[in-house]
Amino acid sequence: MRSRNTLLLVLLLVLVGAAAYFFTNKGSEKSTLNTSETAFTVTDTAAVTKIFISAKSGASNTLTRQENGRWLLNDKYEARQDKINNLLETMHRMEVKRPADKASRNLAIRDFATMGKKVEVFQHGKLSKVFYVGQSTDNDLGTYFIMEGSENPYVLHIPGFNGFINTRFDIVEDNWRSVPVFRSNAQSIQELKVEYTGDPQGSFTVTQSNGKYTVSGLKETDQENVKAYLDNYNFINGVFFVPNPQNRISDSLALRKPVAIITVKDTNPEKSREIKLFPKDIDNFLALNEKKKEIMQVQTFVFNRLLIRKDGLGKK
Repeated sequence: MRSRNTLLLVLLLVLVGAAAYFFTNKGSEKSTLNTSETAFTVTDTAAVTKIFISAKSGASNTLTRQENGRWLLNDKYEARQDKINNLLETMHRMEVKRPADKASRNLAIRDFATMGKKVEVFQHGKLSKVFYVGQSTDNDLGTYFIMEGSENPYVLHIPGFNGFINTRFDIVEDNWRSVPVFRSNAQSIQELKVEYTGDPQGSFTVTQSNGKYTVSGLKETDQENVKAYLDNYNFINGVFFVPNPQNRISDSLALRKPVAIITVKDTNPEKSREIKLFPKDIDNFLALNEKKKEIMQVQTFVFNRLLIRKDGLGKK
């Protein structure tokens, strides 16, 4: 009887020890990983000054933080702040979920070589880490990553997010571009012309001279009202750039009659532009910058602030 109790006690101790080992090992799984191969997370995103993303196809994007906190795309375009914020948050929150298993390891490495995206992160102007972003896992709940110089891929995810994150490391330039339509204000606008092709009586021209505004066709101009109206042009964005292969769409639009033409003459010539508006649907216009051959989709409710009649600028 005593030997039986002893045997049961031994078995119980073995089971307790095995359970303790299992849970301890499970909880410390990440701590056993090679830290030099798994240091993908960017803990201090405020220190990030540049991000370079490239693909085997030759496409690449360079995102550079400016002194004013805005970001520049490929040294020529204003970058979309929402996408920048999303990328920085992704790099800050992403974590290693597990190493790639034996069954998927070779396929993941092969995909890095053909479809992987190289990411270089600079902090305080110096290169801080380089890694490659691969394809998503079969269940789309993780993404394969590998650190430069390593031979071991890992599956990364964002805790609490059910999806893959490789698409956030975008290599399509137009997807990163902000869509600035107007960047002028009451102080910088020398002349503003709004022409309605179907309503000439509502069209008007605002001219500034020594801080005083005049509106064509009006005997008395409400100076404060005009100033407030012109300040609407300070930060007008579109939704996205419409693809325009071989300028076919822009050339076609140029032959059509727009509903309105807005022309801004700014003290900064780079901010001067002429935008032609064409109806698309109840919520959007197509905006054509014919000089640059650029077409933007813009929202009707945003442009309704600009598309006023001239009598709205006169004294009541």
